[in-house]
Amino acid sequence: MTVTRRSGTAAALCTGKTFPVEPEPSPDTDRARQLYRERAGHYDRWVKYLNPLRRRVIGKLQLRDGDHVLDMGSGTGASFEALRAAVGTSGRVTGVELSEEMAAVARKRIDDHGWANVEIIVGDASTAPLPTDVDGVLFFLVHDLTRIPAVVQRAVAAGRPGARVVALGPVSAPRWAVPVNVIGRVIARRYITTFEGFDAPWSHLAVELPGLRVRRILGGGVYLATGSRSDATR
Repeated sequence: MTVTRRSGTAAALCTGKTFPVEPEPSPDTDRARQLYRERAGHYDRWVKYLNPLRRRVIGKLQLRDGDHVLDMGSGTGASFEALRAAVGTSGRVTGVELSEEMAAVARKRIDDHGWANVEIIVGDASTAPLPTDVDGVLFFLVHDLTRIPAVVQRAVAAGRPGARVVALGPVSAPRWAVPVNVIGRVIARRYITTFEGFDAPWSHLAVELPGLRVRRILGGGVYLATGSRSDATR
C-alpha cells in the first residue's frame, strides 16, 4: 500500500510522489510493563471517572450468581467491584495483569474489601496460566492485549461454550471527526505502546468470534464489541 505524503512546501504537494507506509510496530510487552510500573501509584485517580461506562460494559457480559469471569489486563482491579457484584459471593473473578506494581494495588483493593473470591494472575497474558470454563471474558481499555492474536485466542479458549466476550477500547474515528481523533490519540498514547490495528482493534476478536457485534460510541472514538464463544468456529 502506498500513500501520497504531504509536506509543508507547495513543491512537495504537487509532486504526486508516493512513499511506502511504515507499518505500526506490534505491542511491546516490556515497554508496557515499564509504562504501567510508572503509572501504578496514580492510575486510579484517572480511571475512576470511567466507572459509569465500566459498569455499563460489564453489564454486557450478562453474568449471573456463581459465574466465573476473566478480566484481561485487570490493572489495579478497577473492574473487580462491579464484576464481583455481578457474580456474587458464590462466583469467581480472575484478573490477569502484566505489571507487578499494578497487581500490588489490586491486591490491596482485594484485601481492603475482604474479597475471598477474587484473584490475580501476574504475568504475560500470552503465556500465563489461565483458568478454564469461564463464563465471561472482559477486555476493558486494553488495546495492546487485543492486538496480540495469542492473547485473544487463549482468552476466548478459556471460556466455556456460550461464554460472553466483551471488549471496549479506543478506535480511529471517522476522518471528519478530527477533534475526536486528536483527543483520542493524545489520551491513548499514555496507555498503549502501539497504534497498530487502530482502525479495527477488534479484528483478532472477530477471527475467534465470527458473530462478533461491534458498534462505535462517544463520537466514534470508542468501540464496544460483544460476542459469545458459541459463535466461535475454533
